[in-house]
Amino acid sequence: MNIAVPLDKNLVLYHNNPYTAPKFAIYSVKGDKTNISFHETTIVDNPRYAQKCKLSEAAQVQCACNEKEKKDFQHICEHYALLEVIGNCRYLLADKYCENTIHTLRNGGIIVFRIPTIIKDTHTAIKNFLIGASV
Repeated sequence: MNIAVPLDKNLVLYHNNPYTAPKFAIYSVKGDKTNISFHETTIVDNPRYAQKCKLSEAAQVQCACNEKEKKDFQHICEHYALLEVIGNCRYLLADKYCENTIHTLRNGGIIVFRIPTIIKDTHTAIKNFLIGASV
């Protein structure tokens, strides 16, 4: 099973809307309930970040888009770029996410697993996921 974790430019766990994350770490999780392991398989760039890094509004980063923007067809379609990057994953670990992100990922078969804000590194986020998820 593969899981995605959003990262900032410094490869640190990204706590804002994953749609605006610069990168994603993809981890492979293997094993069973008594013997489970995980390792990073790759780090991929978010194509939307490269195109909009200077254009992303604070509202998008903080998941606070207004109702008009949430329903804007172009804005909704932009979220589907995430599936090109993390579409082979079963889960996305995220602290914050907007309705369009969760809807898009659900349509692509990806489950968003919320991680607590107090978690600051990817390995702790994955361990939290492994404890809390019924895989």
